[in-house]
Amino acid sequence: MLAGCVTGGIPEQAFRLEESTVEVRNVQTRKLEAPSETAILAATVAVLQDMEFNIDRIEKPLGIISASKVSDADDAGEKRGLFFLDLLCAAGGGSGCDNMSTAKDEQKLILTMVVMPSLERSGEYSVRITMQRIIFDKEDRVKIMERITTPEIYQQAFDNLRQSLFLEVGER
Repeated sequence: MLAGCVTGGIPEQAFRLEESTVEVRNVQTRKLEAPSETAILAATVAVLQDMEFNIDRIEKPLGIISASKVSDADDAGEKRGLFFLDLLCAAGGGSGCDNMSTAKDEQKLILTMVVMPSLERSGEYSVRITMQRIIFDKEDRVKIMERITTPEIYQQAFDNLRQSLFLEVGER
């Protein structure tokens, strides 16, 4: 009877990351040279404010910044299609024709950055940025939740951070 409860243990692949996870982490991480972790955090705050993000939390001892912003997520093509669905529904005598309420309305972008001193070189830091977005419909219901993995977006974020860091360090 007890033999039915015994399993072969944890599968060998259970703790192995998928290849795509490693690729995403590589897109999200860069090495930066800076005089201090604080200089990177200050440069990041400047970049995020320029990009109209709200700084939600700074954990200076841990090297973490969390920021977010809400922006428009309207999709004109989606709205046209939903409008015509509502028209067809109403023309067919249907009640409760409210497809437009499911249209994308706004999105919340969430960015988290972690800075860690390099174990390899003094004055070098490993910086990882992660981004997610949540899209809401007209009735404030979550329509889409997704991790942003587009390499160009991360490259632009790191380019902006390097430029801000250069200006931040240059002013001292």
